[in-house]
Formats: sequence, C-alpha cells, structure tokens
Amino acid sequence: MAISNKKLSLFFLSLIICIFFQFVEVSGKSQTLKASDIYLIPGGQTIGIEIQTSVVVIDTYGVKYNGVFVNPGKDAGIQPGDVILSIDGRKINSIEDVKQELSRYKIGQNEPMNMIIKRDNKYIPKQLYPTKTDNNMISMGIYLRDNISGIGTLTFIYNNFYFGALGHQIKDKHFADYEIENVRGTIKEAYVTGIKKSVRGKPGEKKARFSKNIGKINSNTITGVYGKIDNPAFITSNKMPIALQKDIKLGDAQILTSIEGDKVEAFDIKIIDLQRQTEKDIKGIKFKVTDERLLEKTGVIVQGMSGSPIIQNNRIIGAVTHVLVDDTTIGYGVYIEYMLEEMGIEIIG
Repeated sequence: MAISNKKLSLFFLSLIICIFFQFVEVSGKSQTLKASDIYLIPGGQTIGIEIQTSVVVIDTYGVKYNGVFVNPGKDAGIQPGDVILSIDGRKINSIEDVKQELSRYKIGQNEPMNMIIKRDNKYIPKQLYPTKTDNNMISMGIYLRDNISGIGTLTFIYNNFYFGALGHQIKDKHFADYEIENVRGTIKEAYVTGIKKSVRGKPGEKKARFSKNIGKINSNTITGVYGKIDNPAFITSNKMPIALQKDIKLGDAQILTSIEGDKVEAFDIKIIDLQRQTEKDIKGIKFKVTDERLLEKTGVIVQGMSGSPIIQNNRIIGAVTHVLVDDTTIGYGVYIEYMLEEMGIEIIG
C-alpha cells in the first residue's frame, strides 16, 4: 500500500499507511454458501483509505523558554508508542481532545495534567507539566497522531454493498497491532496522477488524489479491510464467479488494477507457484508479471496495487498482497476464499 504524506500540525498529526480477527457479517449474519453460488463484482479501482485510531505518541521534543530547553513529555516519562486514554479524568479520542485539554491548562498553576496512558497493553498514570514557549504558546512537548491514510486497491463488492480491499492488514510502525484492530474509517475515490516506478531493491508507488467517500470501513484484518459501499456508482452488474484454491492452476492469469486516472485495466501475469493452505495466509499465490505495458509503465508491482483482484479463467481467485523486493516482477496474493471468510461467509464445495 502506498504512503501518502500530509502537513504536520503543531501536534505532528502525520498520516501514514503502511491490518483481530473478526467477521464483517453480511446481511447481519454469517452465511454458508457453495462456491458455485458466490458471484462478486471485481474491483481494481484505486482507493484512498483513511482510518481513525487512538491518540498515539510519535515522540517527545524539547522546547525553549527564556533561553532554557525543557522536554515536558520526556520528563513525564512519556515514550513513543504510548496511547493517551484520558487527561484529568476526561476521555481522549482525538488530537482535538488533547488540544482542548491543553487550552484549559493555566501556566503558573503548578499542577500537572493527570494522564492515563496505555503501554504494552498496561494502563499507567502519568503527570505532565506543560510549559510556555518563546513564541508565547503552551506546549506538552509531544508529537501525536490519530489517523492513518494511504492508497490501496478495491478487491471486490459482494451482495451489492459489502466490499473487501487491500488483501492484507493495515499496519503502522507507530501503532501496536491491537491498537488498530477495531478501527473505523472510510474508503474514498482516488484518481491516479502518476507512478513512481519500481526498481530492483526498491518498490515504487502509485500517486493519487482522493475525492469523495465511497464506503465505510468496519474491520481491519490479516486479509484486508472490509466494510460497506455507500456510493452506488461502484455497484455494477458485472459479476464474476470465484475459484477456490483447489481449482486454481499454474499458468496464465490477469490482475485488475488502475495505473492511470480511474481506469481499471487487465494485465497479464503467470502463476508460478501455489501454496496449498489450511489456515489463513496472505502469500498463497506466487506470480510473475508478463505484461510488457505494465512493466514499461510501473516497473511492475508497486505500492498501492495491494488488493488488485487476480483473475483466472474469468473467475476471481485472489488479491495481490506483496511484491518481491529483489525482483519486482514477482508478486504474491491471498486466496479469495480467505477474504470471504473474514466477511462471515463459510464456503463449501
């Protein structure tokens, strides 16, 4: 998945993408279906992904006041990765909540902010004394983030409303996995504005512009992000059957993805290895890109292609998840059955 960068605020609200095992229950309940009865609308559209997270500390920093440097966050024992849960007894859900608490603080009152933070799944009280700065502001001396965003690819829409995307879990080095399991967020229409090409040892990335919301994210799991489509423009009658891993063959296949604007295209690949699996894993399919146009345009697999549906014999068989860094013509994919299982669909036959 490609990383998108935004301006850092005073609180260092940077947005980066780099995903609890729960069901997204379709139609409110789990379903048992024959594979032959499942038809999906194939994706391939580039999407923006934005999720709200807990308020996490990225780092602490020193501030200068009257010629003296102080570091309130470090002095309070705050560390990168700490999650701020409450300040002075009030729950913290966002950076705006932290700003509001800071606006209440009066310099000179000689009392700390009483904080509860979470670290390594433990709840720890901390006392932090904000300081005045030379530019007449009040600072806690901590960089914070409460949001992750980036670029991926829509894999499929099921039952006209429910989507699966990305093919792997959203992860971020600043967040423990358990902090981003229960996230909520949105997917957005995205328009590809350019490609930074892959080269050996360094995968490239899609560059894209986000626009309107098209759906809500309900879960972030090992095999992708899942939720509900809001925008009917993404709901078409172009449905395809699926194939289970036992029915997939080595040889020719295609991936659906977008490398220019919002146009979805099919590109040729060759499946070169299949791992027969009994438990969820996101590298069951190994393939080599053979499409000369894709090679020329992108250097082959780039970040932002994660989730691109893999098609063989007009059936959806999986989604792109990874690229081999040392050879960007080689990619990996997750079996489609594992993505459907995450949606509460038990497949028989």
